Amino acid sequence: MLIQSKADPNFVMLDCICDIQSNAIKGIKTFYQAPAYLAIESCAQLGAFHARFKLDFCRHVFFINVKAYTLYPADVIHGRFSITGTCLSRSSDAFLYAIQITNNKDFFNSGKFLFGVADYDERFDKFQMTKHYQDIFSDLVSPKSKGRILLSDRRNCNA
Repeated sequence: MLIQSKADPNFVMLDCICDIQSNAIKGIKTFYQAPAYLAIESCAQLGAFHARFKLDFCRHVFFINVKAYTLYPADVIHGRFSITGTCLSRSSDAFLYAIQITNNKDFFNSGKFLFGVADYDERFDKFQMTKHYQDIFSDLVSPKSKGRILLSDRRNCNA
């Protein structure tokens, strides 16, 4: 069963997060004749959600750069895709992930995604942003869970 986030479906580029571990995350995205560049956005969102999770959603996480990205030549993508990310390294203010997206047939993209971390400030209200990202994350992980998800919780998108 796929969980659709209640957030703007055009902005959240993930259908569900089906596994989260200390240094890894897995998600699913189904595309319907979508521009191929949305695969990159989906990868970035998955990595950012893992970094936010690792920080208990208490700091702002933002995409900085993608490095060494292998791009499968396609203008349009269609079908169900698996996205996996592994945290390669982290500091107090940055996370580096290896993230790949595949349809297990003929499409495979991968790259290294760099995310910055900053404290919330007057531009981004900590309470509002923390709740916003926790709610989206909870919707993507489970339709019943609200609030903090434990590392030991494993969800399967096929259930």
